[in-house]
Amino acid sequence: MKIDRNFNFQFNVSKPKQKNNIVIFFLSTTQKLNDNYSTLADAFSQNLVEIKEINCSGAINYLKVTNNSEKKLLILESEQIIGDAIKQNRVVDSTTLIPEKSTIMLKVSCCEKNRWSPAIANTLSISKSLYFSKGRTSSSVDIFKNQKTDQFKIWDEISDKMKEFKSKSFTGSLEDIYNMKEDNFEEIIKYFKPEENDVGVAIAIGSRLVSLDIFINNNLLKVYLSKIIRSVVLDSYKKNYYQNFINEKNVHKLLRLIEQSEKKMHKTQSGCLGEEIRFNSDQVVGSCLYFENKMLHFSGFLKDDMNIPQFKSKVA
Repeated sequence: MKIDRNFNFQFNVSKPKQKNNIVIFFLSTTQKLNDNYSTLADAFSQNLVEIKEINCSGAINYLKVTNNSEKKLLILESEQIIGDAIKQNRVVDSTTLIPEKSTIMLKVSCCEKNRWSPAIANTLSISKSLYFSKGRTSSSVDIFKNQKTDQFKIWDEISDKMKEFKSKSFTGSLEDIYNMKEDNFEEIIKYFKPEENDVGVAIAIGSRLVSLDIFINNNLLKVYLSKIIRSVVLDSYKKNYYQNFINEKNVHKLLRLIEQSEKKMHKTQSGCLGEEIRFNSDQVVGSCLYFENKMLHFSGFLKDDMNIPQFKSKVA
């Protein structure tokens, strides 16, 4: 595997694997890189991380996160923190690496518009899904241009998604849609299994690539793969089933578009580790977190307004 700060990629790209209208390419490498990081879900399940409002009043765009473990804590962009122990559900803005035994103010956005309430219970959990892929793309564009997400746009996107699924949620919670369709998603998720050298995944809906996520090693890919697939399936669910006409060349083309895009260094959050590089062009957008000259997580997206036909012929 090779990936540097200019995003010069060198991966082996698998042949496409398809279930319904979801097409996945696995990116592999024979280079073995270990890590000593806790993921948010694992740390939470072991009571090694504490998440709460920054104070009694709270702030929409921040949560107080304390890493109580002896390992660095990796939190992925678009992870969703949900429950009544915080005033409203939140989605993480950027991939973040928190040092051992430390506390930071995590940048987040609201993904539950109609609730801002004191803790009525002590329930808190990490969603099984990342924020849906179209929303991930949109937030990446806003952060590149303005250093922050557009909260009103996020609320509008969630509202549109609820209308699409004819979902009713008193508080406007995106998580309610995931819960409603969970059984429909699981068959697709179980179909895709990474092999031991796989470290990344490019996902298409029909014949159109949507997202690209790459990790430092196979272990982190396995941890996050189901969450990534769920985020794409939510955008694919209302589309008809079409035969795909996509192959490995399309993935390499996406990688080249990313290499040629404009790059910017963004400051990581106060008290956090690593350096963040964000990229943007008329066609692609995304980010990458580096630490100790290694890429921890890379996320890239093909923009929705790209004039590329999504489908070519329908399966009889």
